[in-house]
Amino acid sequence: MRLITSPWPPSAFYDANGHPTGIAVDMVTALKDQMGLSTPIEILPWARGYKIAEAKPNILLFTAGRTQERLDAGFEFIGPAIMWTHGLLVKNGSELTIESLEDARQQGITAVGVRGSWQVKLLKKAGIQTVETSDQGTGARMLLADRVDVWITSSLQASAVLKEIGVPTSEAKTVFTVRKSPSYLMISNGTDPKLLKKWRTAYEELKQSDTLQGIAKNWSDRLGVPLTYRPEDGFSAVGSGEDGTG
Repeated sequence: MRLITSPWPPSAFYDANGHPTGIAVDMVTALKDQMGLSTPIEILPWARGYKIAEAKPNILLFTAGRTQERLDAGFEFIGPAIMWTHGLLVKNGSELTIESLEDARQQGITAVGVRGSWQVKLLKKAGIQTVETSDQGTGARMLLADRVDVWITSSLQASAVLKEIGVPTSEAKTVFTVRKSPSYLMISNGTDPKLLKKWRTAYEELKQSDTLQGIAKNWSDRLGVPLTYRPEDGFSAVGSGEDGTG
């Protein structure tokens, strides 16, 4: 199985030494260790990774939303891995208020999001002018530089991205919650059934161990955000969003 993720902190990103790290990276690494695998984890732009997963079998792409479009395309899902609360964030001090996506469209706001993500597709479908970037850090910088009105991301992710670029987390705030959605380990159509079963079994066994709670504690300490792991949700941030998820 080829293992691909995208730059999506704190789920997946490069550490100071250029090595993949993150909450989901640690989960997949734990699964690799459990199965005795040494397959490297690749970090590629989301749009590129998704294109590879669309075209080839035996690809594990993480993490990904379990959408009907992807189910129809034959993708399989393991998880959930991380629960996100996605929203529209504004720069601290902004007086912008948003009641709905239609309200955002009528106000003529400009948003920024990651190229190829469902968030960007959702905003475009709603008729909202959207700038696409290859990573979340660029979106944060554009918001803080007043180049866009809102940044679509999750509260947990915003905290990690702002910390990564050396900005206080208070510099951005959520003005409208779009949705709460779990993300999964997504496996491409046509994957060898034996491989798929092997990964599913490993995940079920991992849930019964203390490893995932250990990962949650480690990232709680690193991010300064209390995290937990629940089998029904995956990893989530306690109290970081309106409904208590990241």
